[in-house]
Amino acid sequence: MKKIDLENHFYDISSVEALQSRAKGDYPYWDKETNTIHWLEGIAMCQDKFYENLLDFANIRLKIMDELGIEKAVISLAPGIEALPPEESRIACKKANDALYKVMQEFPGRFLGSAILPILDVDAAVEELEHCVKDYGFVMWQTHSNYGAGIDPDQKKFWPVWKKVADLGIFAYLHPTVSHQPKFNEYGYAMAAPGLGFTIDTMGSIVRMILSGIFDEIPDLKVVLGHFGEALPFLMERMENRFSWLPNPKQKNKEQMGAYWGKNIFVTTSGNTSIPAFECTRAAIGIDSIMLGTDYPFEHMEECVGYLETCPMTEEEKEKLYYKNAEKLGLYL
Repeated sequence: MKKIDLENHFYDISSVEALQSRAKGDYPYWDKETNTIHWLEGIAMCQDKFYENLLDFANIRLKIMDELGIEKAVISLAPGIEALPPEESRIACKKANDALYKVMQEFPGRFLGSAILPILDVDAAVEELEHCVKDYGFVMWQTHSNYGAGIDPDQKKFWPVWKKVADLGIFAYLHPTVSHQPKFNEYGYAMAAPGLGFTIDTMGSIVRMILSGIFDEIPDLKVVLGHFGEALPFLMERMENRFSWLPNPKQKNKEQMGAYWGKNIFVTTSGNTSIPAFECTRAAIGIDSIMLGTDYPFEHMEECVGYLETCPMTEEEKEKLYYKNAEKLGLYL
């Protein structure tokens, strides 16, 4: 069965060099001697396991895609340069987008582009997004769960970028990044990032977006979450109940939280190989809102697809998850 992968990551050497050029202690920075990205004090990730695969397209990545029937993959830059100071980010993001466009030309029809934007310069971000979509044919904007301590994607100053996403008819992928909460960061990268911090930070960001009323103000906006929705399908009923019972005047959403799933918010399978998690997500938001994401190379494409083949699904449900649901986001085989 043919497939579309909505979360597949890469590095461009220009982005690596941008992080390596930063001074130690000027987070994030890349320590070239140890091949390690330092996100915050005490929060670091060695790149040895992933580096070559992130830079590669044809030698490893494309062969695995062919073996698994992944016809197309949306390629997005791994975290690092979006929230750099604007003067650095503008240059780094443009170089990364240009590099990805060249890859798309080299392998026509196999890789779909995802823009990385200098988000702290909103005007530049809007301009670069329009360029990436209209000139390069990109289909997605990958953004992150925070842009620094206390800087969140729901804040009004970023709404012009979200509106441009809707106006251009593409979608956004709200990808996790390292939490700035000391509660998570004391025990290192695993807890601050993929073990827990990623989920909590992204969950908080999408809930803030719902409560801000952004999906009511921009009804055509579509946002995708990885990891089966960052645990929100499990928590949604309780959250709806509490938000209704204990309303706050700052809440601007016109609908219950569940109303935005399948209309504005979708999820992928990335980075979660739990059958109970799959069953909970399907029961809570429906198979029509779930799409394939492998999170390669931070996860193994083979394990992701192999796991999904063990999930209790009909052939019709598999078709929806693997490629038909992606049509709602404008992606076609």
